[in-house]
Amino acid sequence: MVVAVRVHPALREYLVCIHNGSDTIYPDRGSRLWGLVSMHLSVQPAVHVSEDPDTCRIHIAIFNSHAQTWCMDKKKPIYQDTLFRNHLTEKGQRAIARHLMDDFKQTFRAYMNGAISNNEQLSITEAIDEFCNDYQITSEQLTYDMLRKDWYRYRMKSSDGEKAPGSWQK
Repeated sequence: MVVAVRVHPALREYLVCIHNGSDTIYPDRGSRLWGLVSMHLSVQPAVHVSEDPDTCRIHIAIFNSHAQTWCMDKKKPIYQDTLFRNHLTEKGQRAIARHLMDDFKQTFRAYMNGAISNNEQLSITEAIDEFCNDYQITSEQLTYDMLRKDWYRYRMKSSDGEKAPGSWQK
């Protein structure tokens, strides 16, 4: 059983590349992604609005689970049975898409750090182009300006003495 998540087309291409050509992600039970998915699973709504077929989606496999969890609203334990709870809420769609985009940005920034530190003559545009080629991201889906701006913002944030998000440096 899978749930569909709407994502940016470039993010979909990246995810398909890192998951060996498949648009289905199989998260580990202890992973943050599985935690987000299981937290936002709900019962299929009575009035189901059909999705636009042109929407770019990836799929996340959900485990058969009968786990008990604490419900803050009801102040009692509830059971999250994936047999019935197999639909992602809108809030869950956004949270998972944001988590996947954060992973993409962290990978991009680590790639850029490595590429530029290993080759001083490499320009930012060339490094972005290599990143897109390595992860099979087409230029139609992702603009160089978007990645370049993200890279500059990341460098500005890390040069201000703050620990940049996703940074491995102290």
